[in-house]
Amino acid sequence: MARRPRPGLLVACALLGALIVVAVRSQPADPEVRFPRRFRLVGLIHREQSQTRQLRAQTDELRARLEAIRRDTASRQVGAAAVDAQVANSGLLAGTQAIAGRGLKVTLDDSDRKQSPAGNVNDLVVHSQDVQAVVNALWRAGAEAMAINGQRVVSTSAVLCVGNTLLLNGTVHSPPYVVTAIGAVEERFEADRLVRRLHDDADAFGLRFSVSRESDLRVPAFDGAVTPRYAKPTG
Repeated sequence: MARRPRPGLLVACALLGALIVVAVRSQPADPEVRFPRRFRLVGLIHREQSQTRQLRAQTDELRARLEAIRRDTASRQVGAAAVDAQVANSGLLAGTQAIAGRGLKVTLDDSDRKQSPAGNVNDLVVHSQDVQAVVNALWRAGAEAMAINGQRVVSTSAVLCVGNTLLLNGTVHSPPYVVTAIGAVEERFEADRLVRRLHDDADAFGLRFSVSRESDLRVPAFDGAVTPRYAKPTG
């Protein structure tokens, strides 16, 4: 005798079939699946080209930023070079840098004579005003740096006579006095009125006054204080 199917089982099978149909229909279909293979490759090429354009744009932007950084770095280097040049020039003017080059060497020394033709013993010695005349004439002749007996002459230096010695930058010197001046031109120096007078005095009183052109002079750096100090009135 055949058994009749149960109504509940039939209902369950019907519901299961309906769920399978709904699940299959609810899956999103890939539109490109419906296209032929040739059309799918064209779409892939378009997408790759779009990505390539985006990457090129990013590369151009990075190159532009790198170029801007390079220009900024170069401008800073130029600015730093200008500052270094100003510092070097200031050091030259202040005398805080040693310098070497061509120039003149001037030597002044006392006379070997025991008596002056004019009867004044002071005519036979070199005085501070004689050294000052040489220094001023060398500056006018284009000197860029100068030293007296190895002492750098700066804007605060004073050539003072103390007895028969010379006081310069707090140091005491005796003749002969050797003045080295880098950059001074001999023709301009010799044409100075005070220099011509010194030559005349040297001939008249036996003073030693010689000028030589040198190709390798060295002037040391000033090792003292370069900050000017001024007198102030008391209260």
